[in-house]
Amino acid sequence: MLLVNLFNFFRGYLIILVEGYFLEKFINICARRQIYLWDVKKINSYTMKLKISIKGFKAIRPIVRKTKCRVKILAKKGIPFIMHRYRKRKTFMIGVLLFFALLWYMTSFIWVIEIVGNKDIVKEEILKYLEQCGFKVGSFKIGLDTDSIENEMMLRMDRLSWIGIEIKGTKAFIEIKERILPPKILEKHIPCNIIAAKDGVIKSMVVKSGYPVVKEGDTVEKGQLLVSGVTDSKVEGIRYTHSIASIRARTWYEKSKQIGLIREKKIKTNRKTTKYTLKIMNNKINLFVNSSIPYTNYDKITHRKEVSLGKNYILPIVLESNIFEEVRIEKEKIKIEEAITQGTELLREDIISQLSPDVEILDEKVEHIFIDENNILVKLVIECIEEIGIQDEIIKN
Repeated sequence: MLLVNLFNFFRGYLIILVEGYFLEKFINICARRQIYLWDVKKINSYTMKLKISIKGFKAIRPIVRKTKCRVKILAKKGIPFIMHRYRKRKTFMIGVLLFFALLWYMTSFIWVIEIVGNKDIVKEEILKYLEQCGFKVGSFKIGLDTDSIENEMMLRMDRLSWIGIEIKGTKAFIEIKERILPPKILEKHIPCNIIAAKDGVIKSMVVKSGYPVVKEGDTVEKGQLLVSGVTDSKVEGIRYTHSIASIRARTWYEKSKQIGLIREKKIKTNRKTTKYTLKIMNNKINLFVNSSIPYTNYDKITHRKEVSLGKNYILPIVLESNIFEEVRIEKEKIKIEEAITQGTELLREDIISQLSPDVEILDEKVEHIFIDENNILVKLVIECIEEIGIQDEIIKN
Protein backbone atom coordinates (compact mmCIF):
# COMPACT_ATOMS: atom_id res chain seq x y z
CA MET A 1 0.00 0.00 0.00
CA LEU A 2 2.89 2.34 0.79
CA LEU A 3 4.44 1.80 -2.65
CA VAL A 4 1.10 2.50 -4.34
CA ASN A 5 0.72 5.77 -2.41
CA LEU A 6 4.29 6.78 -3.25
CA PHE A 7 3.71 5.96 -6.93
CA ASN A 8 0.57 8.08 -7.02
CA PHE A 9 2.35 10.93 -5.21
CA PHE A 10 5.22 10.91 -7.70
CA ARG A 11 2.99 10.96 -10.76
CA GLY A 12 0.48 13.38 -9.21
CA TYR A 13 -3.26 13.11 -8.62
CA LEU A 14 -6.36 15.20 -7.97
CA ILE A 15 -9.10 14.99 -5.36
CA ILE A 16 -12.35 15.82 -7.12
CA LEU A 17 -16.04 16.16 -6.32
CA VAL A 18 -18.47 14.62 -8.83
CA GLU A 19 -22.13 15.70 -8.74
CA GLY A 20 -25.00 14.31 -10.81
CA TYR A 21 -27.86 11.81 -11.07
CA PHE A 22 -25.84 9.11 -12.88
CA LEU A 23 -22.88 8.52 -10.59
CA GLU A 24 -22.96 4.71 -11.03
CA LYS A 25 -22.94 5.15 -14.81
CA PHE A 26 -19.97 7.53 -14.47
CA ILE A 27 -17.98 4.93 -12.48
CA ASN A 28 -18.91 2.07 -14.85
CA ILE A 29 -17.80 3.99 -17.96
CA CYS A 30 -14.50 4.92 -16.25
CA ALA A 31 -13.93 1.26 -15.39
CA ARG A 32 -14.61 0.15 -18.98
CA ARG A 33 -12.19 2.74 -20.32
CA GLN A 34 -9.59 1.67 -17.72
CA ILE A 35 -9.54 5.00 -15.93
CA TYR A 36 -8.34 4.29 -12.39
CA LEU A 37 -10.37 5.83 -9.58
CA TRP A 38 -9.60 5.23 -5.88
CA ASP A 39 -10.75 6.28 -2.42
CA VAL A 40 -14.25 6.71 -3.80
CA LYS A 41 -16.55 8.04 -1.04
CA LYS A 42 -20.24 8.62 -1.59
CA ILE A 43 -21.39 11.74 0.24
CA ASN A 44 -25.06 11.47 -0.73
CA SER A 45 -27.20 10.13 -3.59
CA TYR A 46 -25.98 12.84 -5.96
CA THR A 47 -22.42 13.57 -4.78
CA MET A 48 -19.20 11.59 -4.37
CA LYS A 49 -15.55 12.38 -3.68
CA LEU A 50 -12.69 10.47 -5.26
CA LYS A 51 -9.05 10.54 -6.33
CA ILE A 52 -7.89 10.37 -9.92
CA SER A 53 -4.56 10.67 -11.76
CA ILE A 54 -3.70 13.68 -13.93
CA LYS A 55 -3.97 11.54 -17.07
CA GLY A 56 -7.27 10.08 -15.89
CA PHE A 57 -8.69 13.53 -15.16
CA LYS A 58 -8.03 14.63 -18.72
CA ALA A 59 -9.72 11.47 -20.02
CA ILE A 60 -13.01 11.90 -18.10
CA ARG A 61 -14.15 15.04 -19.92
CA PRO A 62 -16.29 13.18 -22.52
CA ILE A 63 -17.64 10.90 -19.74
CA VAL A 64 -18.68 13.97 -17.70
CA ARG A 65 -20.58 15.35 -20.69
CA LYS A 66 -22.18 11.97 -21.44
CA THR A 67 -23.42 11.41 -17.86
CA LYS A 68 -24.30 15.10 -17.38
CA CYS A 69 -22.23 15.34 -14.22
CA ARG A 70 -20.38 18.31 -12.77
CA VAL A 71 -16.78 18.01 -11.58
CA LYS A 72 -15.04 20.25 -9.05
CA ILE A 73 -11.36 20.06 -8.15
CA LEU A 74 -10.88 20.04 -4.38
CA ALA A 75 -7.10 19.55 -4.21
CA LYS A 76 -4.04 18.86 -6.31
CA LYS A 77 -1.48 16.51 -4.82
CA GLY A 78 1.92 15.17 -5.85
CA ILE A 79 5.33 16.05 -7.22
CA PRO A 80 4.16 17.57 -10.57
CA PHE A 81 2.05 20.19 -8.78
CA ILE A 82 4.77 20.94 -6.23
CA MET A 83 7.30 21.43 -9.04
CA HIS A 84 4.90 23.70 -10.92
CA ARG A 85 4.18 25.73 -7.78
CA TYR A 86 7.86 26.27 -7.00
CA ARG A 87 9.19 26.26 -10.56
CA LYS A 88 10.81 29.68 -10.10
CA ARG A 89 12.54 28.67 -6.85
CA LYS A 90 15.36 26.57 -8.31
CA THR A 91 17.22 26.08 -5.02
CA PHE A 92 14.11 24.68 -3.36
CA MET A 93 13.42 22.36 -6.29
CA ILE A 94 16.99 21.09 -6.29
CA GLY A 95 16.66 20.42 -2.55
CA VAL A 96 13.45 18.45 -3.07
CA LEU A 97 15.00 16.38 -5.85
CA LEU A 98 18.10 15.71 -3.74
CA PHE A 99 15.90 14.67 -0.81
CA PHE A 100 14.00 12.10 -2.88
CA ALA A 101 17.24 10.90 -4.49
CA LEU A 102 18.76 10.41 -1.02
CA LEU A 103 15.58 8.69 0.16
CA TRP A 104 15.70 6.27 -2.79
CA TYR A 105 19.39 5.65 -2.13
CA MET A 106 18.82 4.94 1.58
CA THR A 107 16.01 2.48 0.83
CA SER A 108 18.30 0.54 -1.51
CA PHE A 109 20.18 -1.01 1.41
CA ILE A 110 19.36 -3.59 4.07
CA TRP A 111 19.24 -1.93 7.47
CA VAL A 112 17.50 -4.57 9.60
CA ILE A 113 18.05 -8.35 9.73
CA GLU A 114 15.50 -10.44 11.63
CA ILE A 115 16.28 -14.10 12.37
CA VAL A 116 13.64 -16.64 13.43
CA GLY A 117 13.74 -20.38 14.01
CA ASN A 118 17.07 -20.57 15.84
CA LYS A 119 17.14 -22.31 19.23
CA ASP A 120 20.64 -23.63 19.85
CA ILE A 121 22.51 -21.48 17.33
CA VAL A 122 22.95 -17.95 18.63
CA LYS A 123 22.01 -15.00 16.42
CA GLU A 124 25.55 -13.58 16.46
CA GLU A 125 26.96 -16.78 14.94
CA ILE A 126 24.40 -16.72 12.12
CA LEU A 127 25.15 -13.05 11.42
CA LYS A 128 28.89 -13.82 11.31
CA TYR A 129 28.42 -16.53 8.66
CA LEU A 130 26.00 -14.32 6.71
CA GLU A 131 28.63 -11.58 6.62
CA GLN A 132 31.18 -14.09 5.30
CA CYS A 133 28.69 -14.80 2.50
CA GLY A 134 28.46 -11.08 1.69
CA PHE A 135 25.14 -10.45 3.44
CA LYS A 136 25.05 -7.97 6.33
CA VAL A 137 23.44 -4.77 7.59
CA GLY A 138 24.30 -2.15 4.99
CA SER A 139 24.35 -4.56 2.01
CA PHE A 140 23.13 -3.10 -1.28
CA LYS A 141 19.91 -4.86 -2.29
CA ILE A 142 20.17 -4.48 -6.04
CA GLY A 143 21.90 -7.50 -7.58
CA LEU A 144 21.90 -9.45 -4.31
CA ASP A 145 21.58 -13.17 -5.08
CA THR A 146 19.73 -14.62 -2.08
CA ASP A 147 19.63 -18.15 -3.59
CA SER A 148 23.41 -18.21 -3.82
CA ILE A 149 23.74 -16.92 -0.24
CA GLU A 150 21.33 -19.61 1.02
CA ASN A 151 23.35 -22.34 -0.69
CA GLU A 152 26.64 -20.99 0.67
CA MET A 153 25.21 -20.81 4.20
CA MET A 154 24.14 -24.47 3.97
CA LEU A 155 27.72 -25.41 3.01
CA ARG A 156 29.32 -23.31 5.73
CA MET A 157 27.00 -24.26 8.64
CA ASP A 158 26.53 -28.00 9.04
CA ARG A 159 24.01 -27.37 11.84
CA LEU A 160 21.47 -25.93 9.38
CA SER A 161 18.91 -28.14 7.71
CA TRP A 162 17.25 -25.24 5.85
CA ILE A 163 17.55 -21.45 5.49
CA GLY A 164 15.32 -18.97 3.68
CA ILE A 165 16.05 -15.30 3.00
CA GLU A 166 13.26 -12.86 2.14
CA ILE A 167 13.83 -9.14 1.61
CA LYS A 168 10.96 -6.71 2.19
CA GLY A 169 11.83 -3.05 1.88
CA THR A 170 14.96 -2.43 3.94
CA LYS A 171 14.34 -5.48 6.16
CA ALA A 172 15.70 -8.98 5.60
CA PHE A 173 13.81 -11.88 7.16
CA ILE A 174 16.00 -14.93 7.79
CA GLU A 175 14.16 -18.15 8.66
CA ILE A 176 16.21 -21.18 9.61
CA LYS A 177 15.67 -24.76 10.71
CA GLU A 178 18.37 -26.38 12.77
CA ARG A 179 19.68 -29.84 12.06
CA ILE A 180 19.01 -32.30 14.88
CA LEU A 181 22.36 -33.98 15.44
CA PRO A 182 22.15 -37.59 16.61
CA PRO A 183 23.86 -38.37 19.93
CA LYS A 184 27.41 -39.60 19.61
CA ILE A 185 27.26 -43.39 19.90
CA LEU A 186 30.19 -45.67 19.31
CA GLU A 187 29.74 -48.08 16.44
CA LYS A 188 29.01 -51.67 17.48
CA HIS A 189 32.35 -53.03 16.28
CA ILE A 190 34.26 -50.67 18.64
CA PRO A 191 34.91 -52.23 22.07
CA CYS A 192 33.94 -50.07 25.04
CA ASN A 193 33.25 -49.98 28.76
CA ILE A 194 30.35 -48.28 30.53
CA ILE A 195 31.49 -45.73 33.11
CA ALA A 196 29.63 -43.41 35.50
CA ALA A 197 28.95 -39.92 34.20
CA LYS A 198 28.42 -38.66 37.77
CA ASP A 199 28.27 -39.74 41.41
CA GLY A 200 25.21 -41.70 42.56
CA VAL A 201 23.67 -44.84 44.05
CA ILE A 202 22.71 -47.55 41.53
CA LYS A 203 18.92 -47.93 41.33
CA SER A 204 18.59 -50.33 38.39
CA MET A 205 20.81 -52.07 35.84
CA VAL A 206 19.92 -53.64 32.50
CA VAL A 207 23.06 -55.04 30.88
CA LYS A 208 22.69 -56.28 27.29
CA SER A 209 26.38 -56.92 26.64
CA GLY A 210 29.52 -56.62 28.75
CA TYR A 211 30.41 -57.74 32.26
CA PRO A 212 28.84 -55.77 35.18
CA VAL A 213 31.29 -54.88 37.96
CA VAL A 214 28.78 -53.09 40.22
CA LYS A 215 25.30 -54.03 41.44
CA GLU A 216 22.09 -52.31 42.51
CA GLY A 217 22.56 -50.37 45.76
CA ASP A 218 26.26 -49.68 45.18
CA THR A 219 27.56 -46.14 45.56
CA VAL A 220 29.62 -45.07 42.56
CA GLU A 221 31.74 -42.06 41.70
CA LYS A 222 32.09 -40.12 38.47
CA GLY A 223 34.37 -42.00 36.03
CA GLN A 224 34.05 -45.33 37.88
CA LEU A 225 33.80 -48.50 35.79
CA LEU A 226 30.27 -49.92 35.79
CA VAL A 227 30.27 -52.46 32.97
CA SER A 228 33.49 -53.88 31.60
CA GLY A 229 34.01 -54.65 27.95
CA VAL A 230 37.10 -56.77 28.70
CA THR A 231 36.92 -60.42 29.74
CA ASP A 232 39.92 -62.64 30.44
CA SER A 233 39.29 -66.32 29.77
CA LYS A 234 41.90 -69.03 30.26
CA VAL A 235 40.48 -70.80 27.20
CA GLU A 236 39.93 -67.89 24.79
CA GLY A 237 42.26 -65.34 26.35
CA ILE A 238 41.35 -61.63 26.49
CA ARG A 239 38.17 -60.70 24.66
CA TYR A 240 36.87 -57.21 23.94
CA THR A 241 33.14 -56.44 23.88
CA HIS A 242 31.02 -53.46 22.87
CA SER A 243 29.21 -52.91 26.17
CA ILE A 244 25.54 -51.91 26.08
CA ALA A 245 23.65 -51.16 29.30
CA SER A 246 21.00 -48.94 30.87
CA ILE A 247 22.07 -47.88 34.34
CA ARG A 248 19.85 -45.58 36.37
CA ALA A 249 20.95 -44.16 39.67
CA ARG A 250 19.88 -41.86 42.46
CA THR A 251 21.79 -38.60 42.14
CA TRP A 252 21.91 -35.43 44.21
CA TYR A 253 22.36 -31.82 43.12
CA GLU A 254 23.32 -29.29 45.76
CA LYS A 255 23.60 -25.51 45.50
CA SER A 256 23.62 -22.66 48.00
CA LYS A 257 23.10 -18.92 47.80
CA GLN A 258 23.48 -16.01 50.18
CA ILE A 259 20.28 -13.98 50.58
CA GLY A 260 20.18 -10.56 52.22
CA LEU A 261 17.43 -9.78 54.72
CA ILE A 262 17.62 -6.06 53.94
CA ARG A 263 15.88 -5.04 50.74
CA GLU A 264 16.18 -1.70 49.00
CA LYS A 265 12.90 -0.15 47.95
CA LYS A 266 12.77 2.53 45.25
CA ILE A 267 10.20 5.30 45.61
CA LYS A 268 9.66 7.71 42.73
CA THR A 269 9.84 11.41 43.53
CA ASN A 270 8.08 12.38 40.23
CA ARG A 271 11.12 14.40 39.21
CA LYS A 272 12.60 13.47 35.86
CA THR A 273 14.71 14.76 32.98
CA THR A 274 14.93 13.61 29.37
CA LYS A 275 17.92 13.66 27.05
CA TYR A 276 17.61 12.99 23.31
CA THR A 277 20.18 11.42 21.01
CA LEU A 278 20.04 11.09 17.23
CA LYS A 279 21.79 8.06 15.73
CA ILE A 280 22.51 8.01 12.00
CA MET A 281 24.15 4.74 10.98
CA ASN A 282 27.14 4.49 13.36
CA ASN A 283 27.22 8.20 14.17
CA LYS A 284 25.77 9.52 17.43
CA ILE A 285 24.60 13.12 17.84
CA ASN A 286 23.65 14.31 21.34
CA LEU A 287 20.74 16.75 21.25
CA PHE A 288 21.64 18.20 24.64
CA VAL A 289 24.36 20.43 26.06
CA ASN A 290 24.77 19.26 29.66
CA SER A 291 25.44 15.53 29.95
CA SER A 292 25.38 15.32 33.76
CA ILE A 293 22.42 13.73 35.58
CA PRO A 294 21.01 15.99 38.33
CA TYR A 295 19.98 13.06 40.57
CA THR A 296 22.02 10.79 42.83
CA ASN A 297 19.63 7.83 42.52
CA TYR A 298 17.55 7.33 39.41
CA ASP A 299 15.99 4.83 37.04
CA LYS A 300 16.85 5.08 33.36
CA ILE A 301 14.18 4.36 30.76
CA THR A 302 15.20 4.30 27.09
CA HIS A 303 12.80 4.65 24.17
CA ARG A 304 13.93 4.16 20.57
CA LYS A 305 11.99 5.51 17.61
CA GLU A 306 13.17 4.30 14.21
CA VAL A 307 12.55 6.47 11.17
CA SER A 308 10.60 4.37 8.68
CA LEU A 309 8.41 4.61 5.61
CA GLY A 310 5.76 2.06 6.50
CA LYS A 311 6.37 -1.28 8.17
CA ASN A 312 9.24 -2.64 6.08
CA TYR A 313 11.12 0.48 4.95
CA ILE A 314 13.19 1.18 8.05
CA LEU A 315 16.01 3.71 7.70
CA PRO A 316 19.26 3.72 9.75
CA ILE A 317 18.08 6.78 11.66
CA VAL A 318 17.02 6.39 15.30
CA LEU A 319 15.78 9.02 17.73
CA GLU A 320 16.61 7.80 21.23
CA SER A 321 15.14 9.35 24.34
CA ASN A 322 16.65 8.56 27.74
CA ILE A 323 14.35 9.39 30.63
CA PHE A 324 16.02 9.69 34.04
CA GLU A 325 13.48 9.38 36.86
CA GLU A 326 14.69 10.32 40.34
CA VAL A 327 14.07 7.72 43.04
CA ARG A 328 14.47 7.72 46.79
CA ILE A 329 16.06 4.59 48.29
CA GLU A 330 14.50 3.19 51.43
CA LYS A 331 15.61 0.01 53.17
CA GLU A 332 13.23 -2.52 54.66
CA LYS A 333 13.76 -5.85 56.38
CA ILE A 334 12.09 -8.89 54.83
CA LYS A 335 10.80 -11.92 56.69
CA ILE A 336 12.97 -15.02 57.03
CA GLU A 337 10.33 -17.16 55.29
CA GLU A 338 10.23 -14.80 52.31
CA ALA A 339 14.02 -14.82 52.00
CA ILE A 340 14.13 -18.63 52.13
CA THR A 341 11.39 -18.89 49.49
CA GLN A 342 13.19 -16.40 47.25
CA GLY A 343 16.51 -18.23 47.57
CA THR A 344 14.92 -21.65 47.03
CA GLU A 345 13.22 -20.53 43.81
CA LEU A 346 16.47 -19.11 42.43
CA LEU A 347 18.42 -22.26 43.31
CA ARG A 348 15.72 -24.56 41.91
CA GLU A 349 15.71 -22.72 38.57
CA ASP A 350 19.50 -22.92 38.45
CA ILE A 351 19.59 -26.68 39.13
CA ILE A 352 16.69 -27.63 36.85
CA SER A 353 18.27 -25.70 33.94
CA GLN A 354 21.21 -28.14 34.13
CA LEU A 355 19.11 -31.33 34.11
CA SER A 356 18.35 -33.34 30.99
CA PRO A 357 14.68 -33.91 30.03
CA ASP A 358 14.65 -37.58 31.11
CA VAL A 359 15.67 -36.85 34.71
CA GLU A 360 13.03 -37.78 37.31
CA ILE A 361 12.98 -35.51 40.39
CA LEU A 362 12.24 -37.47 43.57
CA ASP A 363 12.62 -35.01 46.41
CA GLU A 364 14.15 -31.72 47.49
CA LYS A 365 15.51 -30.53 50.82
CA VAL A 366 15.96 -26.92 51.92
CA GLU A 367 18.22 -25.71 54.73
CA HIS A 368 19.30 -22.27 55.88
CA ILE A 369 22.07 -20.91 58.08
CA PHE A 370 22.35 -17.42 59.60
CA ILE A 371 25.55 -15.72 58.46
CA ASP A 372 24.78 -12.56 60.43
CA GLU A 373 21.71 -10.56 61.40
CA ASN A 374 21.24 -9.30 57.84
CA ASN A 375 22.20 -12.35 55.74
CA ILE A 376 21.32 -16.03 55.54
CA LEU A 377 22.72 -18.90 53.48
CA VAL A 378 20.05 -20.98 51.73
CA LYS A 379 21.00 -24.50 50.62
CA LEU A 380 18.89 -26.66 48.29
CA VAL A 381 19.46 -30.38 47.63
CA ILE A 382 17.44 -32.07 44.86
CA GLU A 383 17.33 -35.87 44.64
CA CYS A 384 16.82 -37.39 41.20
CA ILE A 385 16.84 -40.66 39.29
CA GLU A 386 18.63 -40.55 35.94
CA GLU A 387 20.74 -42.47 33.45
CA ILE A 388 24.41 -42.23 34.45
CA GLY A 389 26.09 -44.82 32.21
CA ILE A 390 28.13 -43.56 29.26
CA GLN A 391 30.28 -45.48 26.80
CA ASP A 392 34.03 -45.20 27.04
CA GLU A 393 36.09 -46.60 24.15
CA ILE A 394 38.69 -49.25 25.04
CA ILE A 395 42.10 -48.41 23.63
CA LYS A 396 43.96 -51.65 22.97
CA ASN A 397 47.65 -51.69 23.79
